[in-house]
Amino acid sequence: MKAESYAAGTVINALATYKGVAFGIDLRMRAKFRLESDAKKVFILEDDELKTNPLLNKVFRNLSGVIEIKSEIPEKSGLGSSSAFMNVLLILASKARGFEIDAERILRSNARISLELGLSYTGAFDDASASLLGGMVFSDNLKMKLIKREEIHGDVLILLPEYERGIIDLRKIKEGGEIVEKAFELAKQGKFKEAMLLNSMHYCEKLRMPIDPIIAVQSLNVNAGLSGNGPSYVAFGDELNEVEEIWSSFGKVLRRRIVNEPVEKLKIPKTLFFKG
Repeated sequence: MKAESYAAGTVINALATYKGVAFGIDLRMRAKFRLESDAKKVFILEDDELKTNPLLNKVFRNLSGVIEIKSEIPEKSGLGSSSAFMNVLLILASKARGFEIDAERILRSNARISLELGLSYTGAFDDASASLLGGMVFSDNLKMKLIKREEIHGDVLILLPEYERGIIDLRKIKEGGEIVEKAFELAKQGKFKEAMLLNSMHYCEKLRMPIDPIIAVQSLNVNAGLSGNGPSYVAFGDELNEVEEIWSSFGKVLRRRIVNEPVEKLKIPKTLFFKG
């Protein structure tokens, strides 16, 4: 059986307020699961070696077999690779048990397990939702619900600089969180350029990440900002060719499609969203 999930780009990082906005990017993580009754438990095949860990035991309880994963998503880049990884595992486990692929169950399990195992500070419900559902999602990570999901069309640029990822001090990140609240409200109004700039001003300072790539393209008709906790930056809008030229001086630049469709046929219950 097979599963896949998308990368996630950031409009609003949820660390400061538990409210996030993310969108699906056509960089994919693909996985295959082969049930084997004599495997005793579930292993991941890496570099021709079978490996296991507590996460696999938790997701695949009472199942046994081997998982192979191929990913286009750079690890620890701020593009939701951990959320994508958890999504493919949960989809595979659901299929192995003969369950319907229920988006709410997958996403809540993703967030809960991420919190229990210390893989995320907020459960990353925004990244997980964008990774599974595509489109742009507005989430309340504390309540594990979506405020809304909408489509945005076009390409996205991803800057992969040489910088190291920033150090996360949650107490410092929550200080001055009002600017992120304002950014979230702007994003809800569709003012993504202003929202991403405010979000990046806050997080670049707190994480000690350069804001230069964002400032360098502010004169252009694009929405640009730090993705997750970095070190990646993302941009979408009308003048991506110009952004690509500017960003090439900062590091490697990828161009991909923004995806709006779910990774596969899913049940998306109304209870995944806030009423009204």
